[in-house]
Amino acid sequence: MLEAIIPNHEEELAEISALALTGYVMGFGLRFGRPDLIINRYPARWTQKYEEENYFFRDPLAVWTMARVGKTRWSEVSIPDPFDVLNEAAKFGLKYGATFVSKVDRKRSFMSMARPDREFTDAEMTMLSVKLDLWAHLFARSHVALSEKEVEALRMLRDGLTHHEASEKLDISVSALKLRLSGAQKKLGCRNTMTAVVKAVREGLI
Repeated sequence: MLEAIIPNHEEELAEISALALTGYVMGFGLRFGRPDLIINRYPARWTQKYEEENYFFRDPLAVWTMARVGKTRWSEVSIPDPFDVLNEAAKFGLKYGATFVSKVDRKRSFMSMARPDREFTDAEMTMLSVKLDLWAHLFARSHVALSEKEVEALRMLRDGLTHHEASEKLDISVSALKLRLSGAQKKLGCRNTMTAVVKAVREGLI
């Protein structure tokens, strides 16, 4: 899937990682609070706390992402933070951050990134905003919004694994695997799973 959205995605994500020393999160096709594809590279301990404390509905950055388009440093966000989410994030190294939002065809794509040592420069903010806007438009043109789990399932079959072997490798049941494959098959408009795998490979989705 990333190949269809981010050209040279390994190099591009390596560049993002070099700037976002504490990690980043990207979401594509966000609508009604859920993205079609999400990439989370924030520290696992912070992600766990964020989910356990249900911070999404209390996070001023999440509110900004749902309501605004453009770019902002976290220090510039004026939305109230009564639950002290940003100070909690800073304890995990997410001290300085930036958030970017692009909207295409009523769907939002976003990227938030953090580092422990300094603010992002104006040049970095502009460059990252341009990148996200490009990727958001490429995502909109890809027509197919496979989830990461659907992509994983298709890759297992592409690599020659049986349903049983793939379910063991993904640590899920065979029925759960088939559900993921069925979802991918419907999105790709294919009559069977193997045709879906072939189409996904041909279109650079896996």
